[in-house]
Amino acid sequence: MKHKFVRSGISLLVVVILVCLSGLKTVARETDPFTFPELDGWEIKQEYPVYNPGTLWDYINGAADSYLSYDFEELYIAEYIKGDVSFKVEIFKHATPRDAFGIYSTERSPGFSFIDLGIQGYHEESLIHFLADKYYIKIRTHEASGEVEDAMMSIANSVVVSIAGIDHFPETIAMFPGKGKKPETEIYIAENFLGHSFLGSAFSTDYIRNDKNFKLFIIVRENREDCLKLLKQYFEFARKTEKTPEEGEIHISDKYNGKILIYWHNNMIFGTLNLEDRQLQIQVIGEIKELLK
Repeated sequence: MKHKFVRSGISLLVVVILVCLSGLKTVARETDPFTFPELDGWEIKQEYPVYNPGTLWDYINGAADSYLSYDFEELYIAEYIKGDVSFKVEIFKHATPRDAFGIYSTERSPGFSFIDLGIQGYHEESLIHFLADKYYIKIRTHEASGEVEDAMMSIANSVVVSIAGIDHFPETIAMFPGKGKKPETEIYIAENFLGHSFLGSAFSTDYIRNDKNFKLFIIVRENREDCLKLLKQYFEFARKTEKTPEEGEIHISDKYNGKILIYWHNNMIFGTLNLEDRQLQIQVIGEIKELLK
C-alpha cells in the first residue's frame, strides 16, 4: 500500500510539473499568430507557417536581407478564396513602427496612387500595400476584378481596425521643412547611411528649391555621446584636422558623397546632400533648427 501511495504521489507531482511548464510556455510566448478577419462568401486558407528571422529566406529569398535589416520579427500569411479567384494577405511584423515605416518607405514610389489607409497605403493594379503601427501589410491577387478589389479593400480596412496602435509616421519626419519637399520621398535607412557603417541609421527626404535638387537628412541617437562617437569616426574617415567635433555647424568632405554640411545639436545630427549653394544650405539648416524649438 505504501508503494502504491508513493507511485501515486510521484505521478501527481509529474502532472503538476507538466502543467506548470505548460503554463510557463504559454506566458513566455510574446504574441499569438495574427487572427485574419472573416469575409462573407470567402474561404480563408492558412496553410503557411509563421515565418521568423530564421526562416524568412524560405519565403522571400531575394528580399529577406532587406526586411531583416529593419528588425523583422514575424510574417503571417492567409489566402482568401472564392471559386476560381483568390487573393493573398501578407502581414510583416517588425520590432517598431519606425522599422515598419523603413521597409515600407524603401518599396513605395512617389508616383504610386496613395490612399487613406492605416498610416498610409497605395493601391495599384492587383495590389494594396499599407502601413499600420509596426506592421507592413501586402494584399495582392492575380485575378483583378471589381469584386476581388472590393474584397481586398474590405480586408485591408478590417486589418487596420484589428491592429490599431500608432497611426502616424515616425515623429522625426515632422522635422523636415515643408517648403520644396518632394511628396512621398521620406525614407528611413536602417544601416550604412551614405555607405558608411559608422553612420548607421538615418532619415532623408528629397527637395527642390531654386531649381536645385538636393536631400536633407536627420540622424537621431540615444544621447549626445553617441553622436560624438559617430562624428569622431566620420572625422577620421574624412581626415579632418580637428580631432574632437564640437556642436554646431560642421563641414565634411566625403570622397564618396561630396561636400556635406552637418549641424550637430545634442542627440541629433542633420544636414544637406548634393547642395553647394551656401545661402540655401544656411536657409534649410536654419529651418530645421527652428523646428527643433
